[in-house]
Amino acid sequence: MQEKIMQDQAPLRGSGSAPAARGGRRRSIGYVIVKYIVFVIFIFYAVSLAFPFLWMLLNSFKTTGDFVGGNIFGFPAAWTFENFSYVLGYTINGTAVWQMFVNSVLLTVAGTAVNVFFSTLAAYCVAKYRFPGRSILYGVAVITMVVPIVGTMPAQVRMLETFGMMDSFFGVLFLYSGAFGFNFILLHGSFSNISWSYAEAAQIDGANQAQIMFRVMLPIGIGPIVAVAILQAIAIWNDYSTPYLFMHSTPTLSVGLQDLQSAFTSGTGGGNFPGIFATVIITVLPMLILFACFQKKIMENTVAGGLKG
Repeated sequence: MQEKIMQDQAPLRGSGSAPAARGGRRRSIGYVIVKYIVFVIFIFYAVSLAFPFLWMLLNSFKTTGDFVGGNIFGFPAAWTFENFSYVLGYTINGTAVWQMFVNSVLLTVAGTAVNVFFSTLAAYCVAKYRFPGRSILYGVAVITMVVPIVGTMPAQVRMLETFGMMDSFFGVLFLYSGAFGFNFILLHGSFSNISWSYAEAAQIDGANQAQIMFRVMLPIGIGPIVAVAILQAIAIWNDYSTPYLFMHSTPTLSVGLQDLQSAFTSGTGGGNFPGIFATVIITVLPMLILFACFQKKIMENTVAGGLKG
C-alpha cells in the first residue's frame, strides 16, 4: 500500500518541479543578458575615459613635425623622449618646470600632513568626547562645505596680510591646516564606529588620554586616515587657485602648466603640442599612480566612514 502511494505522488512532484525549473532557466538567461549588456556599457564608458589619456601619452612621444604633419592618431614615426627632457628643463618666468614639480611635491606632502593631522584631532575629539557645543561644531563642518571658496577668498587674503604670510610657503600651509570640511566628516564617521571599550581597557592599564588616542584609537582607524590623506594629496596637487594667489613667487606645477601651455601654443614654442602633452603626462601621472595603488583602500574606507558614521 505504501509503495502505491509513493508511485501516485511521484508524477505530482515531477509535474510541479518542471515549470519551476523552466522559470529558473528563463530568469537565469534574462539575468545573463542584462549582465552582458551592462558589461558592454561599462566597457564603452571605460574606453571613453582611458582614450584621451592614452592618446596624449602616444602623442607625447612624437616630434612636433610628426604631429603637425597629420600623424594625429597613428603611432610615432620615431619614438622619442626629447619632449619630456625639454619640458622639464623649460623655464617660465625664471622657474624651471622641474623646480615647479619639486614645489608641488613639497607642498603636497606638507599640506597633506598638516591638514590630515588637524582634521584627525578635531574629528576624534568631537566623535569621542561629550562637551557643550559638540553638535554645533559638527554643523559648522557641514556648513563650511556649502560655502563657495570664492566667498572666503577676501577673508583669506586679509588674514594672511595681517599675519605677514602673503606669498609664502607657510602661509599656504596655514590655509591648508583647516580642521573642518570633507576630511573631518569622513574621519568623524570612522571614529564614531570604534568602540570606546578599547579606551576603557587602556585606562585600566594606566594609559592617559593622549596615549589612548595615539596608541590605541588612531592605529585602529589608520585605514580611513590613509584614505583621507591620499584624497587630500590629490586635491592639493591639483589645486591651482591657492598657490597662484598666495604663493606666486614659488609656482607649482599646476600654476606653471597654464603659462607653459600659452608659451607652447603661441610665441617661443611655435605650436609644440607634443610638448604640451608631455607636460600633462608629467602632471597627471604621479597622482594617477597613487590612486591606482590605493584605490581599494580609498573605496573601502571612505564608504565605511561616510555611510556608517
